[in-house]
Amino acid sequence: MNANISRLEERLVVRCPYHLAQGYLDASLRDRANSRKTDTITLRVPLGVGELTENAIVTVATGNDPMHFDRPWRLHWTPESKGLYPDFDGELTVRADEDYTTSILELRGEYRPPAGIVGAAFDRAVGSRIASSTARALLEEVAAGMVDRYRRDEAAKGQRP
Repeated sequence: MNANISRLEERLVVRCPYHLAQGYLDASLRDRANSRKTDTITLRVPLGVGELTENAIVTVATGNDPMHFDRPWRLHWTPESKGLYPDFDGELTVRADEDYTTSILELRGEYRPPAGIVGAAFDRAVGSRIASSTARALLEEVAAGMVDRYRRDEAAKGQRP
């Protein structure tokens, strides 16, 4: 692995069954992937007293799972302001959890810290934790949408999730 490339891997348990969560993620990303257009997402860096935000231009495409079990989505984003925020290439995937009532939302990928050697040192000291917090906030936002849709669908069936 290139010393100037940082890896990122975050997971979040989602209170939504795997087969439904997978469909909800597909539905929310399919239009973006089919349009082949770029879109904007807001990346959030949670802080103790608030958060920093950065708009990023994102492209989405279907990924490939050689085992044909999961349906990963390839993501690429470039922050609008450039500067201190790196580009990111990775995959967003819903995976089965041990419990039928939950699933795992996973974001994996890599980024090159900006500013060369200084940026790499910053990434080792602090930046990688910022990247993890940002990824976690993104997963929490996606998961909240899945759980909300699951609850609405279950309520519409007259059942309680």
